[in-house]
Order: sequence, then structure tokens, then C-alpha cells
Amino acid sequence: MRSAFRAPEVVAIVVLLSACGDSAFGPLADLDPETVSFVDQMNAHRESVGCAPLTWNQDVAVVALGHSQDMVDRGFFGHENPDGQSPFDRLRASGVGFSRAAENIAYGYPTGAAVLAGWLDSPGHRGNIEDCALTQHGVGRVGTYWTHLFITP
Repeated sequence: MRSAFRAPEVVAIVVLLSACGDSAFGPLADLDPETVSFVDQMNAHRESVGCAPLTWNQDVAVVALGHSQDMVDRGFFGHENPDGQSPFDRLRASGVGFSRAAENIAYGYPTGAAVLAGWLDSPGHRGNIEDCALTQHGVGRVGTYWTHLFITP
């Protein structure tokens, strides 16, 4: 069932988990310009608060994109999909190892600047973005549905 939100919505989730394994890295080359703009602005923000920029992890980005597409296809908005899978379940199912992970989701934001502003206005989302212990990330955008996954391997 699709939620009837009238304004852009954002939801954050973070949890510490034990896991092991490594992820492959990939470039930003095939991303749409709004996603690239978001990553650039978000990393500049992280640096302004004393955190290192997040390193792009292509495997994490694939999981993030899959979740955004799933939300569009099945008409829901949430961290848990209709099958009951959490972001952490989706990462594990894709073979992404992590010791810590977090997820920000949003919809209704047409640009990277807009979604970053929305997330920075929310304490939970800002906390994920400004968490210096999170070191890698991937972003998946489908229309105005955004998923930003963060991990520490």
C-alpha cells in the first residue's frame, strides 16, 4: 500500500552489527548527475564537520538502488520491504560484509541538493551523514526515491 505523504518524507535507521567480509569498489561514472551532485555535496559536508569523505562502494550502491526500485515497483516507503527484509538483510543477501551499517531513505526530492537539505534537517539522518565511523557508502535513486546506505566493513 502506498503511503499518502504530501510532503517529501525522510526516514533514518542505524544499527551496529557484527559481520565480516569485504566489498568491491567502483567509480561514480555511471551515476546520474543528481546522484553525483548529492555525493559531492554530502562529502563536502562531512569534511566540514571533521569526517573523512565516504568511499563509494559499488556493491552497496547496487543494494541501495535495488531498494529504491523496489519501493517504486511495489508502492511502499520504508526501511523494511513487504517481505520483511531490513537494509541489513539486503546487504547480507548481496554478500556485502559490514560491522556497522545505516540507511537513509527519502522520497519527493527531485535533486541531490534538496535531499541533502532534507536529511540534514533531520537529526537521525544528519547523525548518519556525520557519523565519522561510517566509511563507505552507496546511493540508489529512482525518480524521487532515494536510498543512501552507509557501512563500515
